[in-house]
Amino acid sequence: MELSAETSQGTRSSWGTAGGVAAVFIWSMTAPIVASAVGVDPFLYVGLGDGVGALVFIAMWIARRHNPLPELRTVPVWLYLLGIIGIGGHNLTWVAALQQAPPLEATLIIYTWPLLVVVLTTISLGQRFRWFHAVAGGLGLAGIVTLLLGKGLAVGTFHLMPGHFWAVISAVTWAVFSAMAARYPSSSSNFLGVIFGASAIINGSIWLFGLGAPPAPVSSLVIVASAAIFFALAYAMWDFGMKQGNAQLIGVFSFLTPVLTAIYLVALGIAELTPYLVLSLMLVVSGIGVAKYGAKLKLRP
Repeated sequence: MELSAETSQGTRSSWGTAGGVAAVFIWSMTAPIVASAVGVDPFLYVGLGDGVGALVFIAMWIARRHNPLPELRTVPVWLYLLGIIGIGGHNLTWVAALQQAPPLEATLIIYTWPLLVVVLTTISLGQRFRWFHAVAGGLGLAGIVTLLLGKGLAVGTFHLMPGHFWAVISAVTWAVFSAMAARYPSSSSNFLGVIFGASAIINGSIWLFGLGAPPAPVSSLVIVASAAIFFALAYAMWDFGMKQGNAQLIGVFSFLTPVLTAIYLVALGIAELTPYLVLSLMLVVSGIGVAKYGAKLKLRP
């Protein structure tokens, strides 16, 4: 069976959008936990995390007594390869970017992916890129810039480093994968289990045989493995959201990820509430409002 593209948003549900937004909230809550997992080689980080993700899917198949093989055989090889690049490659380059470039600069580049998701999903669904898409994405990106400026980002001292390149790759791979998920809603989310498993084998093999298995702190490995359970569920929700929800709106919601992370840290007493954070939240929420209601507004010529 070949995958067919679906271009109509009319069949896409609010449940799908809620699933994508739920993924954003999960990622924002787990991000500060994962950030504390220091001293883990990127290949081991991704290999371990994706390995746990594969086990999560296997556990769900067993609990539901579901045999996914028939539907997995209908997924074309190119989509599996794209998934490995989009998930495994995104995670790998994300870790590499933060390790090989100033973290704030790398984060700014990486978080262009929500804007790329808005643009690419609009194109992949055969829709026109409307003014409110651009405004919503611009407000969201402005919110990210404001947040990072509050954390000490100095744009004037920017010097190109390898980590910046990995940050670009991280943003692009995830946006392309998301756009393909939106274009082919008939593909089953169960194929994510295969992607996680393949990514774990590839990255784990590179860490073990290519790099000689550099060790990592046990505490960090426990953090990565534990957080991977929630990350795997979030990936499934994101995939469902791209396929069945309003992909562009979910993309704009994604700008909330680092903002919500900062808010959680404030609530836990680890960080202080600053005007930058408040302004950042206002900008991103404004972008979400424009993305949701922009189509209903009629601009005068």
